[in-house]
Amino acid sequence: MQKKSISLFISIVLVKIVFVLIIVCCIAAPWLVRAYDGEYVLAAGQDSVYMPLLVTLYCAAVPATLLIIALDRLLANISRGDAFIERNVMWLRIISYCCFAESVIFIYFGFLRHFAFLVVIAAAFFGLILRVIKNVFEQAIALREENDFTI
Repeated sequence: MQKKSISLFISIVLVKIVFVLIIVCCIAAPWLVRAYDGEYVLAAGQDSVYMPLLVTLYCAAVPATLLIIALDRLLANISRGDAFIERNVMWLRIISYCCFAESVIFIYFGFLRHFAFLVVIAAAFFGLILRVIKNVFEQAIALREENDFTI
């Protein structure tokens, strides 16, 4: 039981750290993108991707922030012992939609830099896995409710 509480605590702390990192990256994005653009892109003689990458990153920050907030709420419910509740199904649904949104956002940049298609595929795959987990949670809730009414 102790390992589970430590694991849950570590997950909660990591979610908070990622939330702060998203904010820091949003603030530092112009400098980071300029460094990437000057160091790797322009040095290789390619066209600048400063503005497309900056727009992509800022657009991606919105669903990423929503995803982290939903993940924080999900972990808060789990830490209270409420794992199989309808609210968690809603949070899993939101997280999966955010993954799909990230996938759609990075499609645009994938046409400029093909490595971005890896982000598209990974985000869509995570969204799909989360949809399956959401369906499992829904079934578990239905079974639990059925068992609650059985004498």
